[in-house]
Amino acid sequence: MIEINLLPEELRNRVIKPLKTDAPKTGAKPGAQQLILLVPVIFIILIIVHISMAFSGIAKAAQLNMLKAKWNKAAPERKILEDFKNEHTLSSGVTNEMQKLLNERITWADKLNRLSLALPPGVWLEAISVSGKAFLLEGKAASLNKDEISLLRNFIDGLKNKPDFTKNFSSLELSSIQKDTVGGQEVADFKIAGTLK
Repeated sequence: MIEINLLPEELRNRVIKPLKTDAPKTGAKPGAQQLILLVPVIFIILIIVHISMAFSGIAKAAQLNMLKAKWNKAAPERKILEDFKNEHTLSSGVTNEMQKLLNERITWADKLNRLSLALPPGVWLEAISVSGKAFLLEGKAASLNKDEISLLRNFIDGLKNKPDFTKNFSSLELSSIQKDTVGGQEVADFKIAGTLK
């Protein structure tokens, strides 16, 4: 509001009155007025965040429903795959068992070949028997120098030094030796006993 003072200069009051502002008459301070303005802004921000979270939840629920539909649609293929996996597991178990049996198999043809190659002159075999895990080799040894025992020791050591022969044996030792006479010639009857793994 504008005031007009028509009094002469000398009679005028020298007190300068401050201009009136539109401040509320309730005695509110300027900081309180800013706080009152801040509350609606915070409320609007919270509403916006809540709406965006609601839309995000709706989008996630739609995506979950779509993934469930794909999962249910792929059920027959999953069943086929599961059946194949079970069959493959069963056949691979059978294959592993067969491979294990083949690895444990003893090829006697190779062993007999190694025996014949390891026989020194003057030693011959009469019988080979296998019963369970017991292996028995019977034969005779003859020497003009009377060193049949030395011939047998060399024969057994030669067999033991061949890993492809002894790989299936846990032991291979001379079990008995006896002197005998055949046609006027002194010979040694021997038995070599072994234990199969």
